[in-house]
Amino acid sequence: MTSTPPASQPLPAVPAPALSVEDLTLRAGKRMIFEGVTVEVPAGSLAVLAGPSGAGKSALALALAGRLVVTSGQASVLGHALPRHAGAVRRRVGFTGNDTVVPLDETLTVRHHVADALKLAGSWWRPAASREQVDGIITTANNLLGALEDAFGDDPAAAALAQARLHRSELVRDASPVARFTLGVVLALIPGPDVLVVDDVDRLRTADERRAAWAALLTVERTRRDDSAPLTVVATCQDSRELDGLRHAGPRISALPLRPVVVHALGVDPVPAAPPEPSASASASASASASASASASASEIR
Repeated sequence: MTSTPPASQPLPAVPAPALSVEDLTLRAGKRMIFEGVTVEVPAGSLAVLAGPSGAGKSALALALAGRLVVTSGQASVLGHALPRHAGAVRRRVGFTGNDTVVPLDETLTVRHHVADALKLAGSWWRPAASREQVDGIITTANNLLGALEDAFGDDPAAAALAQARLHRSELVRDASPVARFTLGVVLALIPGPDVLVVDDVDRLRTADERRAAWAALLTVERTRRDDSAPLTVVATCQDSRELDGLRHAGPRISALPLRPVVVHALGVDPVPAAPPEPSASASASASASASASASASASEIR
């Protein structure tokens, strides 16, 4: 009697990256905005696009959000190829942080700003947002800020969070910088995107404010609780040192459910090789030549 070998168990599927970029390049006329960008961003992670001013970080962020067409290269966001399916990408990617693209109207109250965002994200047959919906979004933002303040404890970054709360009747311009940053994030999350793109974390002026913002991006989740897919965050900055410093912010920060981090540097030129040391004969020759030039110059002056 022959026995049938047990069927082999199928290997678990490797999840596809949320964003996949290969050799992406953007030119504007003769100017190179960014060139040869290649990066993969796992779903549920925080991808940091870091580089000096003029490295093309904002342009790359807009391209990944389906809002800017590149010159060459390949990019896929949530399985949608760009730029062919840019419309589908825009529907699944939230964008904030760029005052030219999605500005916060500082003359509105927090309540009106949230209500407007809910109207835009809602169904056409239900144009008005209820007070409960508005207050729910504001409460979500304040709960995040409060949890971060508790997690930082005695860390100096807690001071930036101490007064960072959103009040429904307060003008947006009167909110603290970290509270305005968080407002932009929660507004971008209202439609329930799978990817959140945050441009220019450096617009927060102090290191403690930026550390608080990075902590928010490491922990923020969807405002809609019925979604099981992880939220992927992409953020741009000039320097990610404040993000790196969060590893030493204490055990309460480390205990938070922090998403993994992928850092991609833009606009970093290779360090030039040091010039070879001149030989003794070359040094002597150069010295003699310099002496002769000095003598000639002295004669001309006289």
